Amino acid sequence: MKKNQQQGFTLIELLVAAVVFTFVVTSVSSLFVTAMNLQRRASGVQKIEENAQFALESIAREVRVSTVTSGDTNCAPVDPVSTATMSIHHPVNGDVTYRYDRSTGTGILYRNNQPITSSDVDITAFAFCVSGSGTDKKQTRVTMPMTLSSTGGPSSRVSVSLQTTVSSRDLTTDLK
Repeated sequence: MKKNQQQGFTLIELLVAAVVFTFVVTSVSSLFVTAMNLQRRASGVQKIEENAQFALESIAREVRVSTVTSGDTNCAPVDPVSTATMSIHHPVNGDVTYRYDRSTGTGILYRNNQPITSSDVDITAFAFCVSGSGTDKKQTRVTMPMTLSSTGGPSSRVSVSLQTTVSSRDLTTDLK
């Protein structure tokens, strides 16, 4: 009988096991990092959509029943000064001014100097394109193109462009 038989792993077996273990851990961790980046991007898109929908719907709701008092704007060449503000006269709320401002570094929409968009979202471009608000007897239309991006890190930064057009209704003629 030989009692010299050793039980255990050889050096080659240990090296192979270490390489396989390293490969598996690296693969799993890269999948985890990818999943986290996708989750951050989805969260960014959700923030953008919520802010954009709230801002555009709030403005549209007031414009529909108001008179635009700031006049028409030419949006063909985007003029950041004349298209950054819009004044309306609401039958219940009185005079309301909407303003787009980037002076803080993050683009924000304001209603009577109160922010209506979150600082978590950067509105990189916005304009109030008004037509028909003069004496031409045409229905007033306000087109609002906007580009928003999330304020997260570079790996989770998402950008979305939206546009909506709202027609102002003259309630005095609509209700006759």
